[in-house]
Amino acid sequence: MSSIREQMELFFNPKSIAIAGASREPTKLGHVILRNFFENRKRGVFKGQVFAVNPTANEILGVRCYDSIVNVSSDVEAIVVAAKAEIVPNVLEDAARKGVMVATIISGGFSEVGNVKLEDEVKQIAKRAAIRVIGPNRVGVYDAYTGVDTIFLRETKTIFARSEHSS
Repeated sequence: MSSIREQMELFFNPKSIAIAGASREPTKLGHVILRNFFENRKRGVFKGQVFAVNPTANEILGVRCYDSIVNVSSDVEAIVVAAKAEIVPNVLEDAARKGVMVATIISGGFSEVGNVKLEDEVKQIAKRAAIRVIGPNRVGVYDAYTGVDTIFLRETKTIFARSEHSS
């Protein structure tokens, strides 16, 4: 088993990541997050593989979309979950079967709205599978050096990037 530090590093620099809840709709979180990773790969900042996961899409942003993370043909170290709260436990179970080490759960609809039972179910799955979790209902991780970007507030980052270049 890897050290806690090695496990935490996977949030910031995974060799492979799946976006569960990837969407064709440009305003949806899963679309923005997937696009962020593809743009960062294209710019040469994110070096890992990126996989789109959505059971109702064959292709998103010009790349193959998998119906489940278990069907991704490569190993997957990390997953970002931007799906409806009620399906998050199933997504996490699939991630456990795939051997995913870390999960960032962007999805809301858990204890913050009184759905403590659903959040407890997610915690139990993560604990049983030894998956480190950020979330649920979190913005996630942004690392300018590795290109990991699960933040879906694109306009804010653009403002920061412009101010950095103008100094």
